[in-house]
Amino acid sequence: MAASPFSLDGRIAVVTGGGLGIGRSISLEFARAGADVVVASRKLEHLEAVVAEIKALGRRSFAMAVDVRQEEGVKELVERAVRDLGRLDVMVNNAGASFRAKPEDISPNGWNAVIGINLNGVFFGCKWAGRQMLGQGRGVIINISSIAGVYGSTMMPHYGAAKAAVINFTRTLGMAWGRQGIRVNCVAPGPIETEGYLDVLHKTNPDAKKTYDAVANRVGMGRWGRVEEIAYPCVFLASDASSFMTGETIIVDGGAAPHLGEG
Repeated sequence: MAASPFSLDGRIAVVTGGGLGIGRSISLEFARAGADVVVASRKLEHLEAVVAEIKALGRRSFAMAVDVRQEEGVKELVERAVRDLGRLDVMVNNAGASFRAKPEDISPNGWNAVIGINLNGVFFGCKWAGRQMLGQGRGVIINISSIAGVYGSTMMPHYGAAKAAVINFTRTLGMAWGRQGIRVNCVAPGPIETEGYLDVLHKTNPDAKKTYDAVANRVGMGRWGRVEEIAYPCVFLASDASSFMTGETIIVDGGAAPHLGEG
């Protein structure tokens, strides 16, 4: 019986920001689909539990502390994955962070911090994964953007700008590397119930429940999304089921209205 085109059996994947939320879910769903998974983030404390869950599924895994804003760390992540597991088939650039602020209140340091992790981190991940994959003649890169990069965000304009650049960069790499066996695609989530998103919401909003409900009401499906609802499209993009897709961005937002980005 032929293997499912959605199978990731035998694939080696790296997921940044893999300790919590969307990154954790992507890592676990990749393992369930058959992949060995390397997880990375700035802190190891959350990664060790994810590694244990991946190994319990019968897959190989290890964790590595990496600040994606530092190119050398990302380079070492890719090199160790290849050294320890043999090659690199899938790179997921998921690590991200932000804070809520009006455009006029963002300091240069605040702007640079958000651009650093959400855009520069994707660049470094694509650069070093891409170099490895070009040598192999095959590979898949998945970048995680946001609907803030599609619609903008009046309260996170620095984040929206970075995520818009990720979408454009994905399109560019899809054109640049498509004939060399490298597929580069992007997923742009809408409001997803992650620890980080909800933490920002509660820390910066005096009536977080009201805001939470208001966001849900602006979604076509009337609710926030779940982390696995982002992980499943990533499995699709990592697999041969999406073999004729590159440079594309899949919006997964529950039918959100464009003004959702205003939150």
